[in-house]
Amino acid sequence: MRMMRAFIAVNIPLEVKGNLQEEIGRLRTLIRGGPVRWVRPEGIHLTLKFLGEISNSNLGEIGQVLEREVNRHPFFTLRVGGFGCFPNRRRPRVLWIGITEENGTLAQVQTAIEEKLVPLGFGKEGRPFHPHLTLGRVRRNISMSELPQLQDAVDEFVVGQIGHFEVSELHLIRSILRSSGAEYSTLMEFPLGSKGDE
Repeated sequence: MRMMRAFIAVNIPLEVKGNLQEEIGRLRTLIRGGPVRWVRPEGIHLTLKFLGEISNSNLGEIGQVLEREVNRHPFFTLRVGGFGCFPNRRRPRVLWIGITEENGTLAQVQTAIEEKLVPLGFGKEGRPFHPHLTLGRVRRNISMSELPQLQDAVDEFVVGQIGHFEVSELHLIRSILRSSGAEYSTLMEFPLGSKGDE
């Protein structure tokens, strides 16, 4: 049985990806050396649910559930801005730019997806949903001499709002891990119900 690594996500418009590229460039000037593996902007997306390895037979079931559920929710607008780190700024592992949405639709959609996929064998995420766009990941073997410079950089780095966009569909995306980095391809698209003001 062929397996594939997949996740459910919001695709990010090219203009916003360009703005993210600029912010990565700014941050790289503060973090010299190689303690961070930077994300390629073309691969940046907002992950709603990581599915892990799925089979072709799972694909049809997942598609049916998502088609029904996603269509129940209206379009929504996401705002991109604000800088942060997981788990925190003293021990940064993931460097990100935040996502906000005023009406709560993003959180409702994400929660509904989590709940509707449980009967198909996909467990709920143990951590709360924190929408973000990953800019880079700190190497596990970062040296103690590199850590203070990294901490200073993340303390100094500030990002205002760098874009906003309307979300009208979600994507089921396949991820192929290669030595050059992950490659992504859309397996299915799921339209949201309508514009919120209609």
